[in-house]
Amino acid sequence: MNTGTKQPTINDVAAMAGVSKRTVSRVINASDKVNQATRARVLEVIDQLDFTPNRQARGLAARRSYLIGLVYDIPTLFISDVQRGVLNVCEDTGYELVVHACHTDSKEAITNIVKFVTRARVDGLIICSPVSEIDGLEPALKKAGCAYIRFTSTLGSGPRKRVVTDYLPAISDMTRHLVEFGHRDFGFISGPRGNISARKRHESFVRALAEYDLELPKNMIVEGAFTFDSGVAASRKLLSRNPQPTAIFAANDEMAFGVMNVAAEKGIKIPEELSVVGFDGTPFATFVVPSLSTIIRKTDEMSRLATLKLLALINEGTDALLKFETLVSPQFIPRQSTGPVPAKKGS
Repeated sequence: MNTGTKQPTINDVAAMAGVSKRTVSRVINASDKVNQATRARVLEVIDQLDFTPNRQARGLAARRSYLIGLVYDIPTLFISDVQRGVLNVCEDTGYELVVHACHTDSKEAITNIVKFVTRARVDGLIICSPVSEIDGLEPALKKAGCAYIRFTSTLGSGPRKRVVTDYLPAISDMTRHLVEFGHRDFGFISGPRGNISARKRHESFVRALAEYDLELPKNMIVEGAFTFDSGVAASRKLLSRNPQPTAIFAANDEMAFGVMNVAAEKGIKIPEELSVVGFDGTPFATFVVPSLSTIIRKTDEMSRLATLKLLALINEGTDALLKFETLVSPQFIPRQSTGPVPAKKGS
């Protein structure tokens, strides 16, 4: 048992066992290239020194870094939840996480991601949208020899190197909830126009409204940027319309918080005078007053699935992906920010 303050290293194990550092690494990684006598001697030394192998030692024989990368664009609350979900799996598998932010609209986006892969020596990437939607990214990663799993909103074709969010069922549930409360005048704060995920949320909302013979007028659609400030700016525009919407659906929680901020500023009561719904299901949705009705993206499930798929792809190859699901369906959770349509003045 090691009783000193200095932690033993792989060099200490190698010296005491009379073998090379690579041999120790092979023992740690259960390689069959070490004979039984040598293996037993190394394991005995490891036990005596109370040695805990680090990531670099494991990687010597496996030729891996035991690092996976998480690539994203806008640092939203959703990204924080994804990061936490990935880390939960990493803790159980001995992998570590490296995060990398990039600008999707940059002409150098693909080059920067490939440079990150090379510089950080990651074994694979989990790519969040909208980065995952960049044309030409997949071929570039394939050329770089980097395994990857993407978050997307479309199934696509080819290998199942993706985790797909199916927006329609939850948005349909949310729409029915509001329609049953009597709402007919809706406002919508979308994500960036060029973002495929944002476009899918918009299309799903329009489709859900059509089930009740309702339309979403163009002047009731304002483009946001998935940020609190853009939610504030968009809601100011929507709440200046005549007639005002009685319910606003924001394409993420942060923009919905912006709506709630402006409503409070204008003295508009939620939900008595305005119902508000967000998207993502961040923990902060339960912290605000009133609590925010939102569509939960099941971030834990998505992150866990993406990480397990990536590790299976790294360790076993593409065929291993067939044992995993691909689709994840969000869930609408009604809370205090939605209620019956307000009575018309004079009625």
